[in-house]
Amino acid sequence: MLVSSVIRQIEAAAPPSTALEWDNVGLLAGSPTATCYGVLVCLEVTLEVADEASRLGTNLILAHHPLIFRPLRSLRTDQPLGALIERLLEDDLAVYVAHTNLDASQSIGTAVALAEALGIEQARPLLAEREVSLGTVGNLPHAPRVESLVEHVRQALRPARVTVVGDRGRQVRSLALMPGSGGDAVEAAAAASAEALLCGDLKHHDALDALSLGLTVIDATHYATERPVVGKVAAYLRERLPQDVPVVESTVVTDPFAPAG
Repeated sequence: MLVSSVIRQIEAAAPPSTALEWDNVGLLAGSPTATCYGVLVCLEVTLEVADEASRLGTNLILAHHPLIFRPLRSLRTDQPLGALIERLLEDDLAVYVAHTNLDASQSIGTAVALAEALGIEQARPLLAEREVSLGTVGNLPHAPRVESLVEHVRQALRPARVTVVGDRGRQVRSLALMPGSGGDAVEAAAAASAEALLCGDLKHHDALDALSLGLTVIDATHYATERPVVGKVAAYLRERLPQDVPVVESTVVTDPFAPAG
C-alpha cells in the first residue's frame, strides 16, 4: 500500500479543505509514492516519536500538530527543527498532518473523541468558523457538581494539571468542549447555554470573560484534551487499512507539563 492510499483514507474523514486558512496540513515530509509499512498516530512529532516509529517499523507518522508551521528561513541541522527533519529523512519517515481539519471532523475529530471519552450525550457542534464546525456541546448523563466533574476529567484524561475558573459548586448538565487551545470559545459556550466549558490553554482575559458571563471553565491542558483523538483516528484507520499495514498509537508523552520521568 502506498502512502497516498493511506492519505486518501484520512482525508475522507478530515478533508484538507476544512482546515482553517492559517493552518499547514497535508504531507509535510516524505513521498506519497513510497510504500507504507505501518502508521504511527500521535499528537506531535518529536525526536522520541521518530525513534518510536523507526523501532516499530512504521514509516508513516500521522500527527495532529504541524511539523512545519511557520515558513522556514533556514534548515540548520544544529537547531531542533532542522535536526528533527534530518532524522525523518535519514530514516525514510513520512509525516502527514491533520490539524484544524481533524478538529472539524464530525466523525473522528478531536471534539468527537473528547466527547466520547467523557460520555457526553446529544453532542452537537459548538461554533462555526468560516463554515467549519468546531468544538461540541452536549449533556452529561447526570448533572455532577464541578468538583465531581473535575474528578471525572482526571480519571478519563489524566491531565498533568487542572485549573478551574468560576463556580465550583454549581451542577453541570450542559458541557461545552473545545479541545486544545480552546479558551477563545468562552463566549460561544455561554451563548450555547452551557454551564461549563472544558478546554486547554485558558488565557487570563478569557478567564475574566468567563467570570463575567457566569461560565465555569475547566482547563485540563492542551495535551490531555486532545489525546483521545489518537485512539479515535487509529481505530478508524485499522478498519480501513489492510492487516499487513499496522496502525499503532504512540506511547510517547509529549505533554510539556507532565512530571519528569
